[in-house]
Amino acid sequence: GTMLPIPLSYFPKLPEQAFHNDISFGFTYRTACAMVPDRPIDLANRCVYHMMPAKQIIGSDHYNARMPSMPELNMETVLSPAFCAIWDNSLMGVLIIDSNGLVRYINRLLIRTDDLQDETVLGRKMVDFYPMERDRHISIQTLKTGQPQIKKTIVYYTRKKKLVNSLCSTFPLVSNGNVEGVIHFSLNLQTSQALLEQYQTGAPDKTARPPEEKPYTFDSLIGRDPRFQHAVNQARSASHALFTVLIWAETGCAKVLFAQAIHQASLRASHAFIPVNCAAIPDNLLETTLFGTARGAFTGAVDKAGLLEEAQGGTLLLDELNSMSLELQAKLLRVVQEKKVRRVGALKEIPVDVNFISTCNIPPSQAMDQGKIRADLFYRLAVVVLEIPPLRQRQSDIPLLCGHFLEKLSLPSHPGYSSGAITLSSRVIDIFNQYPWPGNVRELEHTLKAATAILGQPGMITPGHLSDYFINNVKKFAETGKTSFASETGPDFFPENTPGMATGLPDPGLAESGTIDLAGTLTSLETLYVQKALIRAGYNISKAGRFLSLSPQALRYKISKLGIQVPKE
Repeated sequence: GTMLPIPLSYFPKLPEQAFHNDISFGFTYRTACAMVPDRPIDLANRCVYHMMPAKQIIGSDHYNARMPSMPELNMETVLSPAFCAIWDNSLMGVLIIDSNGLVRYINRLLIRTDDLQDETVLGRKMVDFYPMERDRHISIQTLKTGQPQIKKTIVYYTRKKKLVNSLCSTFPLVSNGNVEGVIHFSLNLQTSQALLEQYQTGAPDKTARPPEEKPYTFDSLIGRDPRFQHAVNQARSASHALFTVLIWAETGCAKVLFAQAIHQASLRASHAFIPVNCAAIPDNLLETTLFGTARGAFTGAVDKAGLLEEAQGGTLLLDELNSMSLELQAKLLRVVQEKKVRRVGALKEIPVDVNFISTCNIPPSQAMDQGKIRADLFYRLAVVVLEIPPLRQRQSDIPLLCGHFLEKLSLPSHPGYSSGAITLSSRVIDIFNQYPWPGNVRELEHTLKAATAILGQPGMITPGHLSDYFINNVKKFAETGKTSFASETGPDFFPENTPGMATGLPDPGLAESGTIDLAGTLTSLETLYVQKALIRAGYNISKAGRFLSLSPQALRYKISKLGIQVPKE
């Protein structure tokens, strides 16, 4: 028979006449089965029972004499409060449909198994939730024929594309000789097998669960550069004050790590930290994701809390705030100001206590100039503004970061080797120090991962192990990007091996005799200094204009006239 772990606490809810000398006759169908204790032991208040035909256990004659008299199984009986209490606590999924195929009852276990948490199931057709051919719906077969379907293995995909393998049985619900519905029992075979092994061996639950990642703290932030440490110290101070924080930096500069470190160091660390990527979710979905929905707001809408409610008492990270539409920013502004949220389609407001951390991948002033962030929302979300320097402005941290990433890569990739098993050649370090790293720390990490994969074993990474993509980028910047991405760690703007560096001016190409292209030389010089100012200002036009004593309008004109490429957001 099939072995099922059944809590002892369930049995007092059954009719007393259902128990006879440790044999409990099945209450789901008069002649279906009986439950017999496998061993007279109690494991965590549970016994293991065999599901076996009753006649096989006690013999046909004795069975007929001892079979308890039970009323006909009908819709009213199975939907009674006593039976619903049993279904609610059952270790099997239970579904009840009427003669029209409409769902009259479904228990919590089956809702979880079949990914129906976000659906309104009751009162709707069962076939709407199970995309199978009609002849594979054993409940429909029972409804048509009036005959039970016993122990049928059904493999199907849920609405969220999860594969389920279940052992199912269905029984007709009969009243006055007419089939008025079906009760369906479903046993998830994967879950049941794991649970049974746990109780039989006494071993802990071996259900595969990914290990929880340790939250990032300020100790997780790698860098000794003074500008980077200044940003870290500002973040520490902001975490103690519980003010709203806006972090801006180029992509790949660990904005989310900074945000989580601020949360972990704050008084809200024991509550939720919920990040939401405003750029990855369409506006129509982002609104319901943040604010939640009320039943009836739109077709299929159910009462569901949004992330603002789920972050109650904790921190909500609005990643890439500048990607959120201005209309949604206006709605968010009201939440920030009044500390209340109204679900989409609801009438009442719900108080929320949430601290906001926002990130932006362009300078905030530029985002407001371009109409990507509302000024009134910015001043409410940016009590503290943090700027994380890009990697090209803290190149002294590159060896430290390389050591950190190689240590992480050594252990999982090469078991048994120490953290120093993978090293970098001096030539690779020189290339890394000269490269501008437009993708910042994330690009450095991925470059090392690719090199480690090509290396294939512990040893030294040489230029030959660097990916073709990275080498092509290095060549491209070496040919065309010296001035745009030169190191800014020293007092001079240009690399030491650039002609004309003794004076800090470009080589005019002046020979012993001949003429000077003065106009071309002046244009080159002007281009260099405009590029320098833009880089120092993080491509903030207003800030770069102040460096050059130019208005933003005049600087934009020069950028256009000189043909300078400004990175797009």
